[in-house]
Amino acid sequence: MENKISSEICQKCAECCKNFPFVELSQNEIYKLEKHTGLPFDMFTNPKGKAVEEYFLQFKENGYCFFLNENNGDYSCGVYEARSAICRNYPSKPNQNEVCNANQKKILRNHSG
Repeated sequence: MENKISSEICQKCAECCKNFPFVELSQNEIYKLEKHTGLPFDMFTNPKGKAVEEYFLQFKENGYCFFLNENNGDYSCGVYEARSAICRNYPSKPNQNEVCNANQKKILRNHSG
């Protein structure tokens, strides 16, 4: 199966995969990502703190998720099948829905005219 974002609107937007630096990963999610990518966890995670073994998903210098790919304005997820629960469930909060709806309207306007 291709690692593609399922929604066409999401493929054009991907704002939830940009500048969202605190994506916590469970040990199970880390294991799935390691298995899916063949990468060791320290390549795509940042430690949450020194005293605990908890991790955040790593983001690139430009603020994009480590696994977000961009090709001519279209975005895809490099780990779509193995993505974390926070990614699978997004948008799950009212303010996240508002952002998604606003971006969807903006994208539709830009592509319809």
